[in-house]
Amino acid sequence: MLTVQICVGSSCFLRGAPAVINRMQELVEAHQLAGRLTLKGSFCMEQCTKGGVTMRLGDELLTGIKCEELPHLFETKILPALRG
Repeated sequence: MLTVQICVGSSCFLRGAPAVINRMQELVEAHQLAGRLTLKGSFCMEQCTKGGVTMRLGDELLTGIKCEELPHLFETKILPALRG
């Protein structure tokens, strides 16, 4: 099971965290990954100066995430991580 944490601290919230969460949920459903990937909200990850939304994918911290980048991120980071 892969866990993806999305920052919902005030800075990330204002930079689009709700839209990122919604888009991630859509991608999880589209790829039928409900039992293999868990999405969680997270308090501030202290990366506020890096812009965009911060996300933790397993042990990797990803910063500056924007909603329009999620399909590419899903293909290049999340799906390969699930394949092992």
